[in-house]
Amino acid sequence: KVLPYVAAQGMGAFLGGLVNFGLFRDSIVTFEREMGIVRGSLQSVASAAAFGEYWSVTNWQSAFFAEALGTAILSFVIFSVTSPKNDDIPPKAAPLLIGGTVASLITVIAPLTQAGFNPARDFGPRLVTFLAGWGGEVAFKGCW
Repeated sequence: KVLPYVAAQGMGAFLGGLVNFGLFRDSIVTFEREMGIVRGSLQSVASAAAFGEYWSVTNWQSAFFAEALGTAILSFVIFSVTSPKNDDIPPKAAPLLIGGTVASLITVIAPLTQAGFNPARDFGPRLVTFLAGWGGEVAFKGCW
């Protein structure tokens, strides 16, 4: 069950990155032209950031901690809200509570790491960035 799930997550993120590129390609080209950015240069991280999660923290340890904390909180809420032993929360409230948790975590963690929580959400779009001309040095900048 795990491998098809991982493949589906990766493919979905890759296709999402392709849709993003298709919708915003002209705007990205205009941005690069106006800013004097050459795609594939280190400065092109500014335009590649439309795809991957180029975090602003200064080291991978801080990024890892932020993502681990966010994932732990989200997992705790999901398991608590969906537990059959939890009679205090109506089952129909679970989507709202989980969605509210995700929104809250993104609000807090996204300024640091873009709140990936799911590696496919970052890796799939970075593959699109790599294939669309940014190259490996820019597409996989960071801990990839």
